[in-house]
Amino acid sequence: MLNELFQVAEALQRLKLVGQEAHPSVKPMGNSPAFVARITNDGSIGSLDILMPDKAGLLKRIEHGAAGTSFPGFNLPSPVWNLEDVPIEHLKQLVAVQKNRNATARQRLDCLRVVKPVTKLRAFTAEQERQFNRIFHDFVPLLASDFAAAPPDLTSFVQLLAILGKFKVGIVDFVTQLVDRVTGSQQDLNVSSGKAAESFLVGQVIFKGIASVGSVEWWEKKRTEDKKGKTAIFLDLDSPPAQARSVAHQLTCEFIEAHLLKVRPGRGYAKGGKGARKQEGIDAFTGEMEELTTSFPEPRVQALRPPDLKLFSASSESPCLGRYGLIDSAIFPASKKNTARMQDAILHLAKKKEQRGKTWYPIPSNLNEKKKPKTDLLVAYLENEPDSRAAIAEMFGGQCETFSDADFEARTQPVIEAIEATLKTTPDLSVRLLVLSSIDRGRKQISLNRRLRVVDVVRSAKDWQAGARDMPDVSVGLYDKNTKLPVSRAAPCPLDLASVVNRVWSADAKAGFRYSFQRALSVSDAYDIFLAESPLVRQKAEAALGLLIRRMSLVLAGLGAVKTTLKWTSLSDTVRWQSLKSVALLGILLRQLGQHKETFMHESITELGRLLALADSLHLQYCKHVRKGESPSQLIGNALFNTALEQPVFALARLAERLTPYQAWAQTFQSNDPEAGVGLVKYFLGEIAACTAAIKLEQVPAKMSDADKAKLLLGYLADHPKKETPNQ
Repeated sequence: MLNELFQVAEALQRLKLVGQEAHPSVKPMGNSPAFVARITNDGSIGSLDILMPDKAGLLKRIEHGAAGTSFPGFNLPSPVWNLEDVPIEHLKQLVAVQKNRNATARQRLDCLRVVKPVTKLRAFTAEQERQFNRIFHDFVPLLASDFAAAPPDLTSFVQLLAILGKFKVGIVDFVTQLVDRVTGSQQDLNVSSGKAAESFLVGQVIFKGIASVGSVEWWEKKRTEDKKGKTAIFLDLDSPPAQARSVAHQLTCEFIEAHLLKVRPGRGYAKGGKGARKQEGIDAFTGEMEELTTSFPEPRVQALRPPDLKLFSASSESPCLGRYGLIDSAIFPASKKNTARMQDAILHLAKKKEQRGKTWYPIPSNLNEKKKPKTDLLVAYLENEPDSRAAIAEMFGGQCETFSDADFEARTQPVIEAIEATLKTTPDLSVRLLVLSSIDRGRKQISLNRRLRVVDVVRSAKDWQAGARDMPDVSVGLYDKNTKLPVSRAAPCPLDLASVVNRVWSADAKAGFRYSFQRALSVSDAYDIFLAESPLVRQKAEAALGLLIRRMSLVLAGLGAVKTTLKWTSLSDTVRWQSLKSVALLGILLRQLGQHKETFMHESITELGRLLALADSLHLQYCKHVRKGESPSQLIGNALFNTALEQPVFALARLAERLTPYQAWAQTFQSNDPEAGVGLVKYFLGEIAACTAAIKLEQVPAKMSDADKAKLLLGYLADHPKKETPNQ
């Protein structure tokens, strides 16, 4: 059933959207304080109450298709006072009251009254005025028509609509009256109500890290915070009819919802309420007549951040949807039966902790929250065998975060063994691969939906491992914690390709290498390259290779310098591990492009890279013996490396010039000290001669391709095939 869930586009093609007026729906007021403004018979505000969230949350508002248009509850931009002309001593009084946890509501209100004469009303934008006018000039008449034949339980609501339909109040006049009622209140407010009034009028005035009230930084922070503020307003009658419930009553809200469902059955409701009638229609998935749902399930999947996963979501506040009069669940009719099956399938595959790695796995998201990083949800399972114990999801979603983590080969081997056994009886077995991503706190989307043949997955995994092995050993100064042996090669996971490529590195003289995230390769691209079956795979592999070289060459050149000096701690573990993964990815991508180690490691461009590394080693020995250990900031090979990436012939000519005096010294270097390393110097001298002889100038490219640059990097970074000891 889960497969059908993700074929929404096909089902949508069977729907026809017909232009109609927007239809309202009923939503809760929310979990914030609400100002209940009681309207008199002349359309003005007679009195004002402040409800705390526990009571305000019981009220409901009717939402229109237009963004921000709702009634009798709506939001006003706040704070409503502009404090820019307020003297600094008054601002300090406001700050002092907000800081004082023991300040009473009366003290807070008295401070606001003192400030009132020197404030002015905030300037509302044209859009804010239009939004306010839509409520009273457009939405109220629409609701008056819907509630013309409302039952007696809605007498107060009908009368409120009649009054507001007669008097067209404007936002400035309305807010001015609210301010007067708040500051003129003689009621004994509690502290919470006092804070709500304070928030409505002046907003926040205490900012972390900014102690100087009225400073430039203080005002910048104040203006930024003021743009985010809003206050919930709920309208009621100041003098309701005898024996009639007020509008701001939970039962009145329930009757409003029930009446709307009656006059507009099955049109534009996200959630059914009391009085909702059974609705039948054509299920968009099956095309059959069934009982339709008025509320799509919202299963909680902890791997996602936030965890609420709406199976279908379309905001009723989107003007483009309201234009057609089909909002919320009315956009996509689905049966209760099928939506329940979808929810069960998601929870079965993605909720249980014991299924982690088997059918679901959290993968990094491109979006991040301030406190905790968001994660996307990878769902991977064998079709017709979703309860398989093979760690399919971890094979696709795992990453080698540190050098002590199990690499792709270690993770994959038991999975391949398990599914190859299944293939003997089910040769056409397929894997379903899905990625659910968070766009923002309220919206999720499917960023990847693939159906893969298991035989192709096995082939791809083996080819990927072969590519990781198809490269020289590169020591990075890391050691396996168990075996204590050096780690000189790795098999990164497919998602490591995106992780490595999407990091842009920079060098700092003090802080060393740092990276920032810049998305250039998606999860989908990484899987395409891994599977190597798409017609575009070669182009994607070439693009990934180019990105990898451009973004990692600075770091890899730094690693090459450290390999010569063996000062490993000058690079962090993270930098060295990312470098080792990059080297493996170079081998994988070159293999995707038809290049193999047994061939390219003997090409002239690779030998040039090796020659640069040998030049560094010889230069270091020269500095050790002639300059008494004083080394320059860059050794000669490393200094010419970036030039070689673009102009290899020129770099080779410059190297020949600069290397000559060091070769001359090495030829005459003698010492009776067995620790002097004479054998090592002679070894470097011989290797340089052999490497120079292997370079065919006519084979050195005049213009470097990305593949050539990769070979140069591998030649420069590869470990010397012969063990280097001072006694050689």
